[in-house]
Amino acid sequence: MPKVIINDVEMEAKPGERLVSVARRNAAHIGFVCGGNGVCQTCQCRVLAGADQLNPPTAVELAWMPERRLAEGHRLACQASIRGQGPIEILSKAEELRRQAAHVVQPPANEQWVDQLNPLVNNVLQLWVDQLSRYPFNLINAVRHAGPVRFTNPADDVAQWVDDTFRVGSMMLTGSAAAPRVPGQGRTEAALDNAARDVRRAEAEVKRLS
Repeated sequence: MPKVIINDVEMEAKPGERLVSVARRNAAHIGFVCGGNGVCQTCQCRVLAGADQLNPPTAVELAWMPERRLAEGHRLACQASIRGQGPIEILSKAEELRRQAAHVVQPPANEQWVDQLNPLVNNVLQLWVDQLSRYPFNLINAVRHAGPVRFTNPADDVAQWVDDTFRVGSMMLTGSAAAPRVPGQGRTEAALDNAARDVRRAEAEVKRLS
């Protein structure tokens, strides 16, 4: 199985799988607002090792990111698919920004918070500049790629999208995902199943006591 390390955590993956799918399944801190259509850019990441184990940048990535950024190892996790056995190591942009923000709130020893603020601000500004400089052609290309329906309604499985978001949030707050992900079953469906079981147990208890 391919070896993939996302935000310093080793995860199981399958050949041909997209990096964003690996991250979502393991509740890694990564964005997936548009459901993998390459529109929201929240799944941006930086490949630290194993770039040759991934597919080349797609037309969507070329539309959104300048050549300089691609040369620095930046990819969209929803467009980057595993082509080899690894190892592959990435740092998601969401996690990178979180770490930079944390250093502003709690600076490293012998450093001031203002010194940590500059890298964070520069990082955010560069993201905006890179994307806006290619606007509106990047957006037009993304819409053409995803189609108008997927563009306006990106989540194929809303319940799973909510479940993955909840698990990522839980991982960020507590250090562990709230519950293992069940493929094809979102948090809403699982809650309904649990409620139905509770009702059946209650009915059985009433019959026993009557």
